Amino acid sequence: MRRPTAVLTCALLLAVASACGGGGSDGDQQESSPEVRSAVEVSGDFGAEPEVTVDAPLEVSTSESWTTSEGDGDTVGNASTAILQLTLVDGRTGKTAVSTASKGQAPIEVALGSQQIFPSVVKALVGQKAGSRVVVASTSDDTYGANGNPQIGIKGGDPVVIVADVLSTDPTDVLDGPDGTAVTPPRNAPRVVEKGGVPVSITMPKGKKPTKLQVITLEKGDGPAIAAADRVSVDYLGQVWSPKATKPFDQSYDGDPATFSIGLSRVIKAWDQGLVGVTEGSRVLLVCPPGLAYGKAAQGDDIPAGSTLVFVIDVLGVG
Repeated sequence: MRRPTAVLTCALLLAVASACGGGGSDGDQQESSPEVRSAVEVSGDFGAEPEVTVDAPLEVSTSESWTTSEGDGDTVGNASTAILQLTLVDGRTGKTAVSTASKGQAPIEVALGSQQIFPSVVKALVGQKAGSRVVVASTSDDTYGANGNPQIGIKGGDPVVIVADVLSTDPTDVLDGPDGTAVTPPRNAPRVVEKGGVPVSITMPKGKKPTKLQVITLEKGDGPAIAAADRVSVDYLGQVWSPKATKPFDQSYDGDPATFSIGLSRVIKAWDQGLVGVTEGSRVLLVCPPGLAYGKAAQGDDIPAGSTLVFVIDVLGVG
């Protein structure tokens, strides 16, 4: 799972991150006032780019927030990481400045305990459930301040309306281990070697290495299925497909489960592709050809260039 293969380049996150480095207010958030709420109308499907109508110019004296639809997923905590669709609207003009849901963009992964995003948005999101749409009417002091953000067309002093769709967050109920129905793997599949019921290595079959991604179910759980842009918690062990490799190069079974995002290029492509559709409680083997792993780039002494990798993965939580 280690060594992410890409970084997020969405202009929205860069804009938010740069703003939070300034002197934004960190005052207490209050309930939405009827005047502000009636001046902002948000419509459209959850997860898609919303249509936001603002009775501009919007007057916001204190940052306010409200929920237009409540989800039933895991709850966002103070230190959670959340996957969001974010849309920013200039309160002075009523024009959409930027949206992660627009064509060519992608949802963003935000660590709420960092300074990646406006404090007023963090306060609005904590306690919300995945699947919720939250609207924040934010003062200039709580967003871009006197300098504004010319990159997205917001002038200094402009209030900002932020629509945040919470696609996923860190799983709050995480299993202790796989919990499903055993599935007989193909005869030529790699074999997981266990000690005390815990995977310690993988024995590779004889013959040629597969050239395509293989997802082999060893145990089928009945929990929710992983979708693209989901936060997941897993235990895993990875090993190079090679007669010389008898020990894993990485594993999480001797510590806490790993929590990360699927579908946002935070992990190798084989994980982003192969784990979609796998259900909570399952144990799977992923056979990852070089093109979906690290390609021609060696990863230290453990993973030579051009390696095929094999992982055993226990899906313990889907946020």
